[in-house]
Amino acid sequence: MTRTTKITLGAGLLALMASLVVALNATSGGAQAEAQTGVQTPTRHFVANLKGATAPFALGYNLADKSSISSLSTLPTGVQSVFWLGQKCPTPADSTFKAKIDALASNPKVFAYYLSDEPHIGDCPGGPAALRSRADYIRAASGGRQKSFIVLSKVADYKPFAPASSHVDLVGLDPYPCSIAHPQCDLSKIGEKVAAAVAAGVPLTAVVPVYQAFGQERTTSHYYNLPTATQEHAILTEWKRLVPSPVMDYTYGWGNQGSANPTLVDSLALQNVFATFFATGR
Repeated sequence: MTRTTKITLGAGLLALMASLVVALNATSGGAQAEAQTGVQTPTRHFVANLKGATAPFALGYNLADKSSISSLSTLPTGVQSVFWLGQKCPTPADSTFKAKIDALASNPKVFAYYLSDEPHIGDCPGGPAALRSRADYIRAASGGRQKSFIVLSKVADYKPFAPASSHVDLVGLDPYPCSIAHPQCDLSKIGEKVAAAVAAGVPLTAVVPVYQAFGQERTTSHYYNLPTATQEHAILTEWKRLVPSPVMDYTYGWGNQGSANPTLVDSLALQNVFATFFATGR
């Protein structure tokens, strides 16, 4: 290697290092600017089965389940809806669906649409394509402002319903760790589901933590246990460790149901855990 070649290579290396410094400075400056301006949107907190209750809003919940346009006007300032248009087995966007979205696309009280709750690919082989048509229509009609949301329960459904196939924006994962089989609550279920979802193509940025805030002690088919305050805090902490800054989280649920009783409405201790966690992150 000649001296001229060495000088040329040295100059090239210096130029490359200079460009890397500029890039790093730009990235750092951008991150600092984001931190200073607060560009990152805080996580929104969704709770289901309100049945007209308003008490959850004082705990920090700012997303409510709604299924009628008229009910949106009752939401207080700062609270939006996750509007229920759900199907167990999704069907393609038809004229009825499109008309509903057209009527809601500019409504500031709609944050997202709940399009399917625990669909299974074995029962709904056309489900991903159907969701794709629905999610795409929502995105186009709202200019990307409103989101599409589904919840998945089985690992086998993660890949076929992942955003790359279904085009949905947000995917809820619902590993409920507290049950008669796991009376101390098996938190490893959360990590297993998150890892499986990411491996199946669900981006971490699309994951919606689903928090267990129900039991079945008062039902005829008792399997799940209502977490204690200590257990609930451990659930929230584990989710935060794995998914630090989700777009939204989802608490299931507030009011009693035939398959979920007791629930969050029955426990002031659990309500305090959620209120504190939403306010402080701890």
